[in-house]
Amino acid sequence: MGALTAAFELTEGDWTERYDRVTVYQRGWRLGGKGASSRGAHGRIEEHGLHVLLGYYDHTFDVLRRCYDELDRPSSDPDCPIRSLEDAVSPSHLAGVVDYHDGRWSPWVASFGTTPGRPGDAAPDPEGPTPWAVADLVARSLRLLLDFFSSLPDPARGPDGSVRLSTSAVPPRRDAPNANGAMAAVVQGAGLLGLTLPLSWAQRLCALAGSAPFGRHLEQALPAIIEPMRSGLRQAVLARADARRTYELIELVTANLAGIVTDGLLTRPEGYAAIDHLDYRDWLAGHGIDPEALDSPILRGMYDLVFGYEGADPGRPRFSAGLGLQLATKMLMGYRGALFWKMQAGMGEVVFAPLYQVLRDRGVEFRFFHRVDALRLSEDGRSIAAIDLGIQSEPADGVPDYDPLIRVKGLPCWPAVPLDDQLQPPGAGADVDLESFWSPRRDTGRRTLEVGRDFDVVVFGISLGMVRHVCPELLERSPAWRSMVDHLGTVATQSLQLWLDEDEAALGWTGPEGATISGFVKPFDTWASMSHLLPVEDWPASHAPRSIAYFCSALAAPDQPVGTVDPERERDGVRRRAREFLDHDVGTLWPAAVDDHGFRWSLLGDGGSSTATGADRLDDQYWRANIDPSDLYVQSLPGTDKYRLKPGSTGFDNLVVAGDWTDSGMNAGCVEAATRSGQLAAEAVHGLVTAVPVESRP
Repeated sequence: MGALTAAFELTEGDWTERYDRVTVYQRGWRLGGKGASSRGAHGRIEEHGLHVLLGYYDHTFDVLRRCYDELDRPSSDPDCPIRSLEDAVSPSHLAGVVDYHDGRWSPWVASFGTTPGRPGDAAPDPEGPTPWAVADLVARSLRLLLDFFSSLPDPARGPDGSVRLSTSAVPPRRDAPNANGAMAAVVQGAGLLGLTLPLSWAQRLCALAGSAPFGRHLEQALPAIIEPMRSGLRQAVLARADARRTYELIELVTANLAGIVTDGLLTRPEGYAAIDHLDYRDWLAGHGIDPEALDSPILRGMYDLVFGYEGADPGRPRFSAGLGLQLATKMLMGYRGALFWKMQAGMGEVVFAPLYQVLRDRGVEFRFFHRVDALRLSEDGRSIAAIDLGIQSEPADGVPDYDPLIRVKGLPCWPAVPLDDQLQPPGAGADVDLESFWSPRRDTGRRTLEVGRDFDVVVFGISLGMVRHVCPELLERSPAWRSMVDHLGTVATQSLQLWLDEDEAALGWTGPEGATISGFVKPFDTWASMSHLLPVEDWPASHAPRSIAYFCSALAAPDQPVGTVDPERERDGVRRRAREFLDHDVGTLWPAAVDDHGFRWSLLGDGGSSTATGADRLDDQYWRANIDPSDLYVQSLPGTDKYRLKPGSTGFDNLVVAGDWTDSGMNAGCVEAATRSGQLAAEAVHGLVTAVPVESRP
């Protein structure tokens, strides 16, 4: 996304007056990197993992809106089912976690309120905190708490012990119990919380006042009065699931606000970055958050969503405090329209196919099947002199340029395999994986790009994990590049997609449809209901699935020696863990999907094309081990921000970098960070080109 955003921004307007050409070199046959998706059997969407747009992704929505407006599908492609950004994404107000209490897991889904506007409608919020943001931050915090207080808990529990929270945005089930009983539960829980909240704040205010002489006496005296009252009320609150969860959210919000004030984060020049050397949970603990809330599913879910575990070890949660605070305030309090915006097809066709079509129509050249093997430095080591490429396949005779897209129910999509009728020799990917660094190679040729002849400026948009493999000369020359590679953390991920022959209610799910839930058991701690994608897939009517589920989580690093990773072994590991998860854990979410023998494998849909039985039916689903160096998720570990390179400050004269691993102002592994980085990369390229007098250019 970083590289394609850079190409999009560079080619806005009369770009040929500034540049002779813009060329994109892409390994394999798909664009999108970690966001690439394609269509498999029965037109099913197959992703690298779960991708959901958040309500504060202003830069991403701005780029996509401009892209769809220029594409103008209502005129150019009226039969396409996704013609505008409004067709491409839909608001989702539901988010949840899975609580573990008294030896039992129970899902908890809440509905977040609707706010004015849509992401990208207005200028993005400042990248860092500002002194005048205090009132706004408090107001947003109160709005968040009111969203939770306004939720009506349903006392009726299913076999899994789940509690469903709903607001007016999520209509109650027709089998809901008497509303008076639900309201009584709210009054009781809210009353306890109403008493606990001011006591919690009083204790924090005492700590804040401790710097003054009188404040120190107050700090010493009041806890003896406050703490017994707070402790008793706390025990009453924690005895109720609905009250306990809201209490944990209050603790999280108030600890954040207290920490912001205590540490002066709204007035310090570094802003939130002043605490980036700390882990987010450690920082919250230092500001008095209740240990019960520190272990809450809300915080665990936040770490799960950013794969925030060092070495993929659940026992080592690590996430930069400054970034954690930034993302928490943006995600929970700064969203526009809705908390989540779900794509109405795969990310490949919602994001990357439209970008490809617009860039192609603008005149950008695409070179698919061109794998970057090495960047070569000039003799003085100050710039990129050459780029070595492996040619994986060539266009067939009479094919001027490879056309990568296919149509599924009228929607331009990426195929799951290369289109052989456009290539020579056919079957380029038959016995190798053209998108895997670990696969054997069957290249048809080599090519070296040379500065001054083939390029003037390079935008390096390959992800961080590949830097060690394709940039050895840069690492040898530049301490900054070496430090970046040595200190920034990466982690492999795993994903599982299931198509089921029953809808979620029949599977036993008692919560609202369309939820996204995190904080669950390993190895698949995050689940998203994705059944809304069924209309854009192409299943036979007689064997169409009735629901879709996506699961994902971090994946422990392969235990093989470096350089000998076995992709099939890792993929088999994901399958084994998926089978164990379905047999032993998924019943928490779908109690009707399991029986005394484990998961009911007959529920898995295959379009009627398979004769497999039992657990072998899992083979007709889709799962991935994202272990390729370019697929590794870039983490935001404490103290590592300083090692990130800014897109335009690489230390090499004609090299710009783009991706979520750069220093873009939002240094997290997400599409918004990559988009912002791509925009900064385009600005840097423009600065490099305009800094050279016209008469001096090659």
